Amino acid sequence: MKLAIIGTRRAPSNISVVILRYIPENVTEIVSGGAIGTDRAAEEIADSLSLPIRRFLPNYKKYGRNAPLKRNIEIVDYADEVIAFWDGSSHGTKQCIIECVNRRKPIRVIPI
Repeated sequence: MKLAIIGTRRAPSNISVVILRYIPENVTEIVSGGAIGTDRAAEEIADSLSLPIRRFLPNYKKYGRNAPLKRNIEIVDYADEVIAFWDGSSHGTKQCIIECVNRRKPIRVIPI
């Protein structure tokens, strides 16, 4: 299963420990947006678990300031399931949660 792990760039220092609690055993790939904070912690965990990582980086040249939002849609489309570590204020994470709901993509929202 391709699992997208998304969340705030202002993640708490223990975010790696929190993320590890929620990674299911049937994960075959971690999907990341490549941002600092939650995304990078997810990538480090994927490395430690020897899981492949698929990074979706914002394409500013093509989409300009909308690049992060377009990237989030690509992540949702690609992943089989999404886990969002949300601080309740991150606009990008909120947008990704809304995309999952609208597309009926399985998502778990973990408050941090």
